[in-house]
Amino acid sequence: MDALYLIGGSGFIGKNLVKHLHEYYDIYVYDKYIDKIYFNQYPDVFTFEMDLVTNRIKDDVPSPKYIINLASIVTAERNLSLFNELISANLKILLNLYERFKGESQLKLFIQFGSSEEYGSIGSPFKEESREYPNSPYALIKQLTTNTCLMLERNYDFPATVIRPGNLFGFGQNKSKFIPYVIEQLVNNVPLNVSPCEQKRDFIYVDDFVLKLRSLLENYSKCIGEIINVSSGYSISLKEIIELYKKELGSTSKINYGAIPYRENEVMDLKCNIEKLNQILAESKLKNRLLDYLKI
Repeated sequence: MDALYLIGGSGFIGKNLVKHLHEYYDIYVYDKYIDKIYFNQYPDVFTFEMDLVTNRIKDDVPSPKYIINLASIVTAERNLSLFNELISANLKILLNLYERFKGESQLKLFIQFGSSEEYGSIGSPFKEESREYPNSPYALIKQLTTNTCLMLERNYDFPATVIRPGNLFGFGQNKSKFIPYVIEQLVNNVPLNVSPCEQKRDFIYVDDFVLKLRSLLENYSKCIGEIINVSSGYSISLKEIIELYKKELGSTSKINYGAIPYRENEVMDLKCNIEKLNQILAESKLKNRLLDYLKI
């Protein structure tokens, strides 16, 4: 099987990639912290605990065909003191990986994880070609890392692409995230202190996300040098989600809308245009069906 490296692969997204893809690839997970209890379920997956900012991945492992770089610090804070840490966790790791794998003949695709927050305050639906207006240090450093990644592809023949996921949710997500937090509060019938929750977000279930990501790996030649939104293409207000879950769970929780103010420069409708994603996947599906016809 082809080797797939998951950089920063011990988190929420990495674990779901392992769960769904370990049967199709030889997976190597690199992270500062490895959740050994989780990965013991997958003895065919190789794990390496290391600081990706200061250490280099060794040469005594099979060359990867694919690399997915998930390493990042995700925060919605507007605190400018976060810049140094964010640069280390994003840009420095990208450059270290480039230095390690540049010229690697087996490498067909390097996927850098961006963020839909890079688009910032432009009108939605967000198109990959749009100029970004990031509203937080996290989003700004993500944009810088995106541009660096694409520069490496243009100038140095590094087979890179950037994907910008929507708001992911699903198995194993931290309980501090919006959907797990809402569900836990409602199940326990305790009050929720939230913003007015009129803002809309483009959510995508992690299982659906992984399937789309696998299809992009299989169609790597169409991805190189591109930014690709990977989401549902539909936005829903946070208030609708809360009310949906409250009704379904029969919860008696009091919802204190407006108890928390909106963030500064809050994006009120974060929705991704997914025409590029759909075109890549539809073209691939059609070609596979044309080839299937030969077998009849």
